[in-house]
Amino acid sequence: MTVFKGILLHFWKYKILIVLLLAAFFVFAVMFSLGNSSDSYTSESLRIEVIDHSSSEVSRGLIGYLDENNEVTVTNAENPDIEALEEKIFLAAIDGFIIIPEDAESRFTSDRPVVETTTDQRSTKHLQLQTAIQQYFIFLKADFDTTGELHTDDVTKLLSDSIDVDVHESVDVEAQSNFEYMRNYTNFAGYWIMLFLLILVGNIMSEFNSPELKQRINVSPMKTSTFMSQMILSQIVVGLFVVAFMFFGALALRTGSLSGVPLGKMFAALILITALTLSIHYVIGAITTNKFIINGLANFIAIGMAFLSGVMIPLEVMGQTAQNIAQYLPLYHFTQIYAEPDISWGEAAFPMLVTVLYTAAFLIIGMILENKRKTSS
Repeated sequence: MTVFKGILLHFWKYKILIVLLLAAFFVFAVMFSLGNSSDSYTSESLRIEVIDHSSSEVSRGLIGYLDENNEVTVTNAENPDIEALEEKIFLAAIDGFIIIPEDAESRFTSDRPVVETTTDQRSTKHLQLQTAIQQYFIFLKADFDTTGELHTDDVTKLLSDSIDVDVHESVDVEAQSNFEYMRNYTNFAGYWIMLFLLILVGNIMSEFNSPELKQRINVSPMKTSTFMSQMILSQIVVGLFVVAFMFFGALALRTGSLSGVPLGKMFAALILITALTLSIHYVIGAITTNKFIINGLANFIAIGMAFLSGVMIPLEVMGQTAQNIAQYLPLYHFTQIYAEPDISWGEAAFPMLVTVLYTAAFLIIGMILENKRKTSS
Protein backbone atom coordinates (compact mmCIF):
# COMPACT_ATOMS: atom_id res chain seq x y z
CA MET A 1 0.00 0.00 0.00
CA THR A 2 2.97 2.32 -0.61
CA VAL A 3 1.28 4.33 -3.35
CA PHE A 4 -1.96 4.54 -1.33
CA LYS A 5 -0.14 5.97 1.69
CA GLY A 6 1.99 8.25 -0.45
CA ILE A 7 -1.00 9.91 -2.13
CA LEU A 8 -2.81 10.33 1.19
CA LEU A 9 0.32 12.00 2.60
CA HIS A 10 0.21 14.40 -0.34
CA PHE A 11 -3.41 15.16 0.51
CA TRP A 12 -2.39 15.72 4.14
CA LYS A 13 -0.04 18.49 3.01
CA TYR A 14 -3.14 20.42 1.88
CA LYS A 15 -5.11 19.78 5.07
CA ILE A 16 -5.52 23.48 5.90
CA LEU A 17 -6.80 24.26 2.39
CA ILE A 18 -9.20 21.31 2.57
CA VAL A 19 -10.59 22.45 5.92
CA LEU A 20 -10.97 26.04 4.67
CA LEU A 21 -12.82 24.99 1.51
CA LEU A 22 -15.17 22.66 3.39
CA ALA A 23 -15.75 25.28 6.09
CA ALA A 24 -16.54 27.89 3.43
CA PHE A 25 -19.10 25.56 1.86
CA PHE A 26 -20.73 24.92 5.23
CA VAL A 27 -20.84 28.65 6.04
CA PHE A 28 -22.67 29.28 2.76
CA ALA A 29 -25.10 26.48 3.63
CA VAL A 30 -25.78 27.93 7.10
CA MET A 31 -26.34 31.41 5.67
CA PHE A 32 -28.72 29.99 3.06
CA SER A 33 -30.59 28.08 5.76
CA LEU A 34 -31.02 31.20 7.89
CA GLY A 35 -32.21 33.14 4.88
CA ASN A 36 -34.96 30.60 4.27
CA SER A 37 -36.18 30.33 7.88
CA SER A 38 -38.80 33.07 7.74
CA ASP A 39 -42.31 31.81 8.38
CA SER A 40 -44.17 35.08 7.85
CA TYR A 41 -44.28 38.10 5.58
CA THR A 42 -44.33 41.64 6.91
CA SER A 43 -45.19 44.56 4.64
CA GLU A 44 -42.70 47.41 4.69
CA SER A 45 -43.55 50.99 5.57
CA LEU A 46 -42.93 53.41 2.71
CA ARG A 47 -41.59 56.97 2.89
CA ILE A 48 -43.80 59.04 0.59
CA GLU A 49 -43.99 62.72 -0.24
CA VAL A 50 -47.35 64.00 -1.53
CA ILE A 51 -47.76 67.28 -3.42
CA ASP A 52 -51.47 68.05 -3.03
CA HIS A 53 -52.75 70.68 -5.46
CA SER A 54 -56.34 69.56 -5.07
CA SER A 55 -57.19 69.76 -1.35
CA SER A 56 -60.38 67.85 -2.18
CA GLU A 57 -62.24 64.96 -0.60
CA VAL A 58 -60.49 62.55 -2.97
CA SER A 59 -56.98 63.76 -2.07
CA ARG A 60 -57.79 63.92 1.64
CA GLY A 61 -59.04 60.33 1.60
CA LEU A 62 -56.02 59.03 -0.36
CA ILE A 63 -53.55 60.76 1.95
CA GLY A 64 -55.36 59.45 5.02
CA TYR A 65 -55.35 55.89 3.64
CA LEU A 66 -51.63 55.97 2.76
CA ASP A 67 -50.73 57.56 6.08
CA GLU A 68 -52.13 54.61 8.08
CA ASN A 69 -49.23 52.28 7.25
CA ASN A 70 -46.60 54.61 5.77
CA GLU A 71 -44.65 57.78 6.53
CA VAL A 72 -46.39 60.46 4.46
CA THR A 73 -45.21 64.06 4.14
CA VAL A 74 -47.73 66.45 2.50
CA THR A 75 -46.97 69.77 0.82
CA ASN A 76 -49.02 71.99 -1.49
CA ALA A 77 -46.18 73.81 -3.21
CA GLU A 78 -47.29 75.18 -6.56
CA ASN A 79 -43.94 74.56 -8.28
CA PRO A 80 -42.31 71.57 -6.57
CA ASP A 81 -38.66 70.83 -7.35
CA ILE A 82 -39.12 67.54 -9.25
CA GLU A 83 -35.39 67.04 -9.78
CA ALA A 84 -34.75 67.35 -6.03
CA LEU A 85 -37.48 64.78 -5.33
CA GLU A 86 -36.06 62.39 -7.92
CA GLU A 87 -32.63 62.80 -6.33
CA LYS A 88 -34.15 61.88 -2.97
CA ILE A 89 -35.44 58.66 -4.53
CA PHE A 90 -32.01 57.97 -6.01
CA LEU A 91 -30.36 58.50 -2.63
CA ALA A 92 -33.04 56.33 -0.93
CA ALA A 93 -34.17 59.24 1.23
CA ILE A 94 -37.75 58.58 0.12
CA ASP A 95 -39.41 55.68 -1.69
CA GLY A 96 -41.52 57.82 -4.02
CA PHE A 97 -43.61 60.94 -4.43
CA ILE A 98 -47.19 61.54 -5.57
CA ILE A 99 -48.55 64.61 -7.34
CA ILE A 100 -52.31 65.16 -6.94
CA PRO A 101 -53.45 67.65 -9.61
CA GLU A 102 -55.94 70.42 -8.99
CA ASP A 103 -58.70 68.66 -10.94
CA ALA A 104 -58.27 65.33 -9.13
CA GLU A 105 -61.98 65.01 -8.28
CA SER A 106 -63.15 65.59 -11.84
CA ARG A 107 -60.52 63.14 -13.09
CA PHE A 108 -61.85 60.55 -10.67
CA THR A 109 -65.48 60.95 -11.72
CA SER A 110 -64.57 60.83 -15.43
CA ASP A 111 -62.44 57.66 -15.07
CA ARG A 112 -59.16 59.38 -15.90
CA PRO A 113 -55.85 58.83 -14.05
CA VAL A 114 -56.15 60.75 -10.81
CA VAL A 115 -52.55 61.03 -9.55
CA GLU A 116 -49.01 60.93 -10.87
CA THR A 117 -46.50 58.74 -9.04
CA THR A 118 -42.73 58.55 -9.33
CA THR A 119 -40.73 55.72 -7.75
CA ASP A 120 -37.69 53.57 -8.42
CA GLN A 121 -39.22 51.00 -10.76
CA ARG A 122 -36.38 48.57 -10.11
CA SER A 123 -37.53 48.21 -6.51
CA THR A 124 -40.42 46.13 -5.16
CA LYS A 125 -41.53 49.25 -3.28
CA HIS A 126 -42.70 50.62 -6.63
CA LEU A 127 -45.20 47.76 -6.90
CA GLN A 128 -46.23 48.16 -3.27
CA LEU A 129 -47.10 51.84 -3.75
CA GLN A 130 -48.86 51.30 -7.07
CA THR A 131 -50.91 48.45 -5.58
CA ALA A 132 -51.97 50.57 -2.60
CA ILE A 133 -53.10 53.48 -4.81
CA GLN A 134 -54.96 51.23 -7.26
CA GLN A 135 -56.63 49.36 -4.42
CA TYR A 136 -57.89 52.60 -2.86
CA PHE A 137 -59.35 53.99 -6.08
CA ILE A 138 -60.94 50.67 -7.10
CA PHE A 139 -62.88 50.53 -3.83
CA LEU A 140 -63.68 54.25 -3.90
CA LYS A 141 -64.96 53.96 -7.49
CA ALA A 142 -67.13 50.96 -6.62
CA ASP A 143 -68.68 52.87 -3.72
CA PHE A 144 -69.18 56.02 -5.87
CA ASP A 145 -70.87 54.05 -8.67
CA THR A 146 -73.25 52.53 -6.12
CA THR A 147 -74.16 55.59 -4.01
CA GLY A 148 -73.26 58.51 -6.28
CA GLU A 149 -71.33 60.11 -3.40
CA LEU A 150 -67.79 60.07 -2.06
CA HIS A 151 -67.38 58.24 1.25
CA THR A 152 -63.61 58.28 1.68
CA ASP A 153 -63.73 57.58 5.42
CA ASP A 154 -65.87 54.49 4.87
CA VAL A 155 -63.55 53.20 2.14
CA THR A 156 -60.46 53.77 4.33
CA LYS A 157 -62.14 51.94 7.22
CA LEU A 158 -63.13 49.08 4.90
CA LEU A 159 -59.56 48.70 3.60
CA SER A 160 -58.12 48.74 7.11
CA ASP A 161 -60.34 45.87 8.26
CA SER A 162 -58.85 42.37 8.13
CA ILE A 163 -60.02 38.80 8.57
CA ASP A 164 -58.24 35.59 9.49
CA VAL A 165 -57.96 33.14 6.61
CA ASP A 166 -56.98 29.48 6.92
CA VAL A 167 -55.52 28.15 3.68
CA HIS A 168 -55.87 24.42 3.14
CA GLU A 169 -53.07 23.36 0.86
CA SER A 170 -53.30 20.35 -1.43
CA VAL A 171 -49.68 19.49 -0.58
CA ASP A 172 -47.67 19.28 2.60
CA VAL A 173 -46.16 22.78 2.63
CA GLU A 174 -43.56 21.95 5.29
CA ALA A 175 -42.37 18.83 3.47
CA GLN A 176 -42.19 20.73 0.18
CA SER A 177 -40.15 23.50 1.82
CA ASN A 178 -37.78 20.92 3.33
CA PHE A 179 -37.32 19.30 -0.08
CA GLU A 180 -36.70 22.61 -1.86
CA TYR A 181 -33.96 23.51 0.61
CA MET A 182 -32.23 20.12 0.42
CA ARG A 183 -32.49 20.02 -3.38
CA ASN A 184 -30.77 23.40 -3.66
CA TYR A 185 -28.22 22.31 -1.05
CA THR A 186 -27.42 19.09 -2.96
CA ASN A 187 -27.22 20.96 -6.27
CA PHE A 188 -24.64 23.32 -4.79
CA ALA A 189 -22.83 20.42 -3.08
CA GLY A 190 -22.51 18.62 -6.42
CA TYR A 191 -20.97 21.69 -8.05
CA TRP A 192 -18.67 22.23 -5.06
CA ILE A 193 -17.51 18.60 -5.13
CA MET A 194 -16.63 18.87 -8.82
CA LEU A 195 -14.67 22.09 -8.37
CA PHE A 196 -13.06 20.95 -5.09
CA LEU A 197 -11.88 17.55 -6.34
CA LEU A 198 -10.81 18.67 -9.80
CA ILE A 199 -8.59 21.40 -8.37
CA LEU A 200 -7.32 19.57 -5.28
CA VAL A 201 -6.76 16.13 -6.81
CA GLY A 202 -5.33 17.72 -9.93
CA ASN A 203 -2.75 19.71 -8.00
CA ILE A 204 -1.82 16.78 -5.76
CA MET A 205 -1.48 14.32 -8.63
CA SER A 206 0.63 16.80 -10.59
CA GLU A 207 3.07 16.70 -7.66
CA PHE A 208 2.82 12.93 -7.42
CA ASN A 209 3.51 12.63 -11.15
CA SER A 210 6.69 14.66 -10.92
CA PRO A 211 9.61 13.24 -13.01
CA GLU A 212 11.51 12.06 -9.91
CA LEU A 213 8.59 10.05 -8.53
CA LYS A 214 7.64 8.80 -11.99
CA GLN A 215 11.12 7.39 -12.52
CA ARG A 216 11.01 5.59 -9.18
CA ILE A 217 7.61 4.13 -10.02
CA ASN A 218 8.72 3.03 -13.49
CA VAL A 219 11.77 1.12 -12.17
CA SER A 220 9.87 -0.42 -9.25
CA PRO A 221 8.60 -4.02 -9.48
CA MET A 222 5.03 -2.86 -8.78
CA LYS A 223 2.49 -3.89 -11.42
CA THR A 224 0.60 -1.19 -13.29
CA SER A 225 -2.72 -2.63 -12.12
CA THR A 226 -1.58 -2.48 -8.49
CA PHE A 227 -0.38 1.09 -8.90
CA MET A 228 -3.67 2.16 -10.52
CA SER A 229 -5.85 0.41 -7.92
CA GLN A 230 -3.97 2.04 -5.01
CA MET A 231 -4.12 5.46 -6.68
CA ILE A 232 -7.86 5.17 -7.35
CA LEU A 233 -8.51 3.83 -3.84
CA SER A 234 -6.75 6.78 -2.22
CA GLN A 235 -8.79 9.24 -4.30
CA ILE A 236 -12.00 7.39 -3.43
CA VAL A 237 -11.19 7.70 0.29
CA VAL A 238 -10.79 11.46 -0.05
CA GLY A 239 -13.95 11.69 -2.15
CA LEU A 240 -15.99 9.73 0.39
CA PHE A 241 -14.70 11.98 3.16
CA VAL A 242 -15.91 15.06 1.28
CA VAL A 243 -19.31 13.47 0.54
CA ALA A 244 -19.74 12.40 4.17
CA PHE A 245 -18.88 15.88 5.41
CA MET A 246 -21.42 17.55 3.12
CA PHE A 247 -24.20 15.01 3.52
CA PHE A 248 -24.06 14.52 7.28
CA GLY A 249 -23.43 18.24 7.70
CA ALA A 250 -26.78 18.83 5.97
CA LEU A 251 -28.46 16.34 8.30
CA ALA A 252 -27.05 18.16 11.32
CA LEU A 253 -28.05 21.52 9.88
CA ARG A 254 -31.62 20.45 9.12
CA THR A 255 -32.36 18.18 12.08
CA GLY A 256 -36.12 18.00 12.48
CA SER A 257 -36.75 19.41 8.98
CA LEU A 258 -36.13 16.36 6.82
CA SER A 259 -39.66 15.06 6.20
CA GLY A 260 -40.39 14.71 2.49
CA VAL A 261 -36.70 14.66 1.54
CA PRO A 262 -35.36 11.70 -0.54
CA LEU A 263 -32.14 11.42 1.47
CA GLY A 264 -31.13 8.06 0.01
CA LYS A 265 -31.27 9.36 -3.56
CA MET A 266 -29.37 12.50 -2.61
CA PHE A 267 -26.60 10.49 -0.93
CA ALA A 268 -26.37 8.19 -3.96
CA ALA A 269 -26.23 11.23 -6.25
CA LEU A 270 -23.32 12.72 -4.28
CA ILE A 271 -21.44 9.41 -4.47
CA LEU A 272 -21.98 9.22 -8.22
CA ILE A 273 -20.92 12.82 -8.85
CA THR A 274 -17.75 12.14 -6.87
CA ALA A 275 -16.97 9.10 -9.02
CA LEU A 276 -17.73 11.11 -12.17
CA THR A 277 -15.44 13.93 -11.05
CA LEU A 278 -12.56 11.54 -10.37
CA SER A 279 -13.01 9.97 -13.81
CA ILE A 280 -12.97 13.44 -15.44
CA HIS A 281 -9.78 14.19 -13.50
CA TYR A 282 -8.28 10.96 -14.82
CA VAL A 283 -8.74 12.30 -18.36
CA ILE A 284 -7.29 15.71 -17.44
CA GLY A 285 -4.34 14.05 -15.66
CA ALA A 286 -3.62 11.96 -18.77
CA ILE A 287 -3.57 15.13 -20.88
CA THR A 288 -1.42 17.38 -18.68
CA THR A 289 0.28 17.65 -15.30
CA ASN A 290 0.61 21.44 -15.48
CA LYS A 291 -1.10 22.96 -12.41
CA PHE A 292 -2.19 26.13 -14.19
CA ILE A 293 -3.86 24.20 -17.01
CA ILE A 294 -5.49 21.83 -14.51
CA ASN A 295 -6.92 24.71 -12.46
CA GLY A 296 -8.19 26.43 -15.60
CA LEU A 297 -9.85 23.29 -16.92
CA ALA A 298 -11.37 22.58 -13.48
CA ASN A 299 -13.02 25.99 -13.32
CA PHE A 300 -14.15 25.82 -16.94
CA ILE A 301 -15.70 22.36 -16.57
CA ALA A 302 -17.30 22.84 -13.14
CA ILE A 303 -18.69 26.34 -13.65
CA GLY A 304 -19.73 25.77 -17.27
CA MET A 305 -21.45 22.48 -16.51
CA ALA A 306 -23.16 23.88 -13.40
CA PHE A 307 -24.46 26.89 -15.35
CA LEU A 308 -25.82 24.85 -18.27
CA SER A 309 -27.25 22.07 -16.08
CA GLY A 310 -29.60 24.25 -14.03
CA VAL A 311 -27.55 24.21 -10.83
CA MET A 312 -26.83 27.95 -10.74
CA ILE A 313 -29.83 29.18 -12.75
CA PRO A 314 -33.12 27.24 -13.07
CA LEU A 315 -33.47 25.76 -16.54
CA GLU A 316 -37.05 27.05 -16.72
CA VAL A 317 -35.83 30.62 -17.17
CA MET A 318 -33.32 29.65 -19.87
CA GLY A 319 -34.01 29.20 -23.54
CA GLN A 320 -35.04 25.97 -25.24
CA THR A 321 -31.57 25.57 -26.74
CA ALA A 322 -29.95 25.64 -23.28
CA GLN A 323 -32.50 23.13 -22.00
CA ASN A 324 -31.72 20.78 -24.90
CA ILE A 325 -27.97 21.09 -24.26
CA ALA A 326 -28.46 20.38 -20.53
CA GLN A 327 -29.87 16.91 -21.23
CA TYR A 328 -26.49 15.84 -22.61
CA LEU A 329 -24.53 16.95 -19.54
CA PRO A 330 -23.82 14.55 -16.66
CA LEU A 331 -24.48 17.18 -13.98
CA TYR A 332 -28.05 17.55 -15.29
CA HIS A 333 -28.70 13.84 -14.76
CA PHE A 334 -27.13 14.16 -11.31
CA THR A 335 -29.89 16.65 -10.39
CA GLN A 336 -32.59 14.35 -11.81
CA ILE A 337 -31.77 11.57 -9.34
CA TYR A 338 -33.56 13.54 -6.60
CA ALA A 339 -35.71 15.78 -8.82
CA GLU A 340 -38.97 15.15 -6.90
CA PRO A 341 -39.67 14.63 -3.18
CA ASP A 342 -41.52 11.36 -3.82
CA ILE A 343 -39.26 10.02 -6.57
CA SER A 344 -38.89 6.24 -6.48
CA TRP A 345 -35.71 4.26 -6.99
CA GLY A 346 -37.14 3.03 -10.29
CA GLU A 347 -37.57 6.60 -11.53
CA ALA A 348 -34.11 7.57 -10.26
CA ALA A 349 -32.50 4.53 -11.92
CA PHE A 350 -32.25 6.08 -15.40
CA PRO A 351 -30.35 9.26 -14.42
CA MET A 352 -28.16 7.13 -12.13
CA LEU A 353 -27.39 4.82 -15.04
CA VAL A 354 -26.56 7.75 -17.32
CA THR A 355 -24.18 9.17 -14.68
CA VAL A 356 -22.49 5.76 -14.32
CA LEU A 357 -22.12 5.46 -18.10
CA TYR A 358 -20.52 8.91 -18.27
CA THR A 359 -18.13 7.86 -15.50
CA ALA A 360 -17.20 4.66 -17.36
CA ALA A 361 -16.73 6.58 -20.61
CA PHE A 362 -14.34 9.07 -19.03
CA LEU A 363 -12.38 6.25 -17.38
CA ILE A 364 -11.98 4.48 -20.73
CA ILE A 365 -10.90 7.71 -22.42
CA GLY A 366 -8.42 8.35 -19.60
CA MET A 367 -6.96 4.84 -19.90
CA ILE A 368 -6.51 5.26 -23.64
CA LEU A 369 -4.78 8.62 -23.25
CA GLU A 370 -2.61 7.31 -20.40
CA ASN A 371 -1.47 4.31 -22.47
CA LYS A 372 -0.65 6.59 -25.40
CA ARG A 373 1.37 8.87 -23.16
CA LYS A 374 3.30 5.92 -21.72
CA THR A 375 3.96 4.54 -25.20
CA SER A 376 5.20 7.88 -26.51
CA SER A 377 7.49 8.34 -23.51
